[in-house]
Amino acid sequence: MVAPLIWYPLLVLTLLVVARSSFFDNWTWPASLVLILAITAAWALGSAILLRRAAEQLRETALNDLRRFRLLGQESEAKRQTFDELIAEIRDLKTGAFAPLTDQPFIRAVLFPGAAVGLLAVGQRLFDIFLARDILTKQLDLEASDWLAKLLDGAENETRV
Repeated sequence: MVAPLIWYPLLVLTLLVVARSSFFDNWTWPASLVLILAITAAWALGSAILLRRAAEQLRETALNDLRRFRLLGQESEAKRQTFDELIAEIRDLKTGAFAPLTDQPFIRAVLFPGAAVGLLAVGQRLFDIFLARDILTKQLDLEASDWLAKLLDGAENETRV
């Protein structure tokens, strides 16, 4: 099966991107690292596209050969019927490399890392929003309590005088 050969490199790339997220630590993204990750992703996706193209070319070659053999076997009805069935079966094949675009492993492999990074970005943003709100609330509570303590200390000092 070819799908794991497409999935695994992109899965590893996804884990690398997620691991370097600022959600876990304050990592930087040097241009060289971004370039290496982009080249690796392009290589995996390019291989998947070339695989699909090669499979389509092979199918066309097989169909052309079967059509030619069908014409050579005109004298026998059974042979012609067999070639017609083979041609129809090959033309209607919708699995593996001939699956529809939405079922192709390289499309899913592209969507998976994108979705994972997108969800991580949304989660990080929500975490920052709620964490920042909690920190701001605590800071305001501390300032309010300090202000109240100073006010009460001032009132005590005035009553003593």
